[in-house]
Amino acid sequence: MVGIGDLHYLHSNNYEDRIDRSTLASMPYLSQLLFARSTPLPSLPSQLGHTLTGRSITREDPFYYLRDLTNPATSEYLQQERNFMSRLEGTLEEMRDELVAEFRARIPEPDESYPTRRGSYEYFSRIEPDLDYPIHLRRKIGGTEVETVLDENAVAQNHDFLGISGIAIADDEHTIAYGVDFSGDERYLLRIGHLVDGVVTIDEEIPSTSYGFVFSNDARQLLYTRPDDTLRPAVVLAHSLGSDHSSDVVLMDEKDQRFYLDVGRTKDRNLLVISASSAITSEYWLLPSSGELGAPICFRPREQGLEYHLDHINGSFYLMAAHDGEEYRLFTVQDRLAPWEPFFELPNDDRLEGFEVTPLGIVLQLRSVDRTKLTYVAFEQVGEPAGVEISGDDAAVTSVLLGNAEPTATTIRIEETSLAMPATLIEIDLTTLERTILWQQRVLGGVDTTNYLTMRGYAPSDDGTLIPVTLVHRRDLTLPAPTLLYSYGAYGEPIDPGFSTMRLSLLDRGFVYAIAHVRGGGELGRQWHDLGRLEHKPQGFQDLRSAADWLVDNNISNPSLICLRGASAGGLMVAATLNLDPSRFRAAVLEVPFVDCLTTISDPDLPLTITEWEEWGNPIESDIIESLMASYSPYDNLKAERYPDLLVTTGLNDSRVSYWEPAKYVAKLRLLSPLTNVALKIENEAGHMGASKRTEVYQNEALVEAFLLAACTPSEPG
Repeated sequence: MVGIGDLHYLHSNNYEDRIDRSTLASMPYLSQLLFARSTPLPSLPSQLGHTLTGRSITREDPFYYLRDLTNPATSEYLQQERNFMSRLEGTLEEMRDELVAEFRARIPEPDESYPTRRGSYEYFSRIEPDLDYPIHLRRKIGGTEVETVLDENAVAQNHDFLGISGIAIADDEHTIAYGVDFSGDERYLLRIGHLVDGVVTIDEEIPSTSYGFVFSNDARQLLYTRPDDTLRPAVVLAHSLGSDHSSDVVLMDEKDQRFYLDVGRTKDRNLLVISASSAITSEYWLLPSSGELGAPICFRPREQGLEYHLDHINGSFYLMAAHDGEEYRLFTVQDRLAPWEPFFELPNDDRLEGFEVTPLGIVLQLRSVDRTKLTYVAFEQVGEPAGVEISGDDAAVTSVLLGNAEPTATTIRIEETSLAMPATLIEIDLTTLERTILWQQRVLGGVDTTNYLTMRGYAPSDDGTLIPVTLVHRRDLTLPAPTLLYSYGAYGEPIDPGFSTMRLSLLDRGFVYAIAHVRGGGELGRQWHDLGRLEHKPQGFQDLRSAADWLVDNNISNPSLICLRGASAGGLMVAATLNLDPSRFRAAVLEVPFVDCLTTISDPDLPLTITEWEEWGNPIESDIIESLMASYSPYDNLKAERYPDLLVTTGLNDSRVSYWEPAKYVAKLRLLSPLTNVALKIENEAGHMGASKRTEVYQNEALVEAFLLAACTPSEPG
């Protein structure tokens, strides 16, 4: 057998000339053979001199011009990448189609959600066979007649992409609003109309809105957010229904570019709220929920490093708040001007993540060490040592607080799931704490979920810190085995274990699936986030590599067959880890990866850059941050070494990680490492969230799994 490093390439700009055909039959893995059969590879794009000058660092970027889609050289290069990807997909088509068929066979069609009560209706959604989008429905409580609230398939007609920013129905139960995005750039056309007998009539449209919008109680006004040029929700406006939107009243115009604005309503529906939030600071403003709105009243002026989140019920405010990276604590106050009083002191190992107020008490979303936990604290029990835990104690099971849409409800809904357990919807009666299973995700196709084993282990990182690793595989799998290791590690976002019917196809073909809960995420609270952001960002890369080592050391993973996967900031995590040791891994999938981070974070004119400085640091003002980012930026640190087989994805309309980041990354990798097998999948009609059509989601996931299977399958000679 001839190893990859023995392949012979000519120093030609024509990649087709670089392959010694005599070696094709002896390529050790199927993916290498398929890459070779997909030639000609894209020609290297032109290298144009472009100097990037920072505070103390000067960099040369030969592919900087790829950000210009009007440049014919850019269009030509991207088209060559599309053509190559199309040929590679052709070699994987049979396996992809087989996987798609498996995905669909496991999903009941039609597939219907469990109803949620709100007002005099219960609301649910249904996905019909051969349709790409859900149909949102409702029926009267106690009734049988179902009426359509919104059919996303009808909205998407004649469009290749559809994003819905949300659906709001006013308390009159007939006035409706929803936002539509037909490009993927997350700038929405807000439609307002009325719903009668299952038919929505659109009365008004407001262009260029963002995600947040909420009706006043009397359905006379709608508060909504508008993005600025960088797509930051920067303005809150009040629209009087039936009036020209050009006369809408500006309630708040946030000039500090670190802050996002959002709108909502308190649980008791007595107040409308405007929130202004950066990564580490927040502020709330209050408005009456009916009648004349007047000017917003600040609940507590922003204070750098103070984060708080509030709700209101039974005449009192309840808040979770934290200073300067400390863990959240729970407070209460009746008058916004009065001092906050501690409401409930958590046990030492518990960290507060969220809460839901009810007439009887508060349900807390917690983390206890590294597991999710739900605790109920009745108002009449405040002052007692502890609340009542209403979730299990298995670290591999995720317990999620879903809440309840009705302010007078004395029940609460939660969801429990794991990598091996389908999502289960549970309702808890807060008067008796009795649990009722309302619904469990159905899995068809003869799947027996007891055939899968999930567990959590702890990998010592380079500094001795134990990194949680959650994994799943078939009980009858012989270990060590090929492994897909997933990671994110940013923004304090936890990657909690959850069930996936599509992942079963990979498990059934002999894979282990694992999640590395690296620092930078929120799996162990706010400090876990702080230990992996700003100047500590590189720690996450060491954690991910250590997780891979632990899987090998414990005879779980085949050391030659470990694959990585990450998306967006997780794509940076994976790509930076690859740069530490390019030969360590068999394959990697980088989805919309943030790989040119130093260039992007240094450009305040790009969407969302300024708001990102509290996560990554500001290289414009700090030599330390600039030097640090230059040391780990995946694009800037690519090596002239063979990398694992790579599948990289991007969307032309991505407003969060611009298409040119993955495109430049692939171009530079082709230049420096012609031995590396890499493919760039470009979504022409999508943004950061990828394809919106259900069929395309299945196909894209099947392509990823087919790629990983080929990467870990020995090629047959001949």
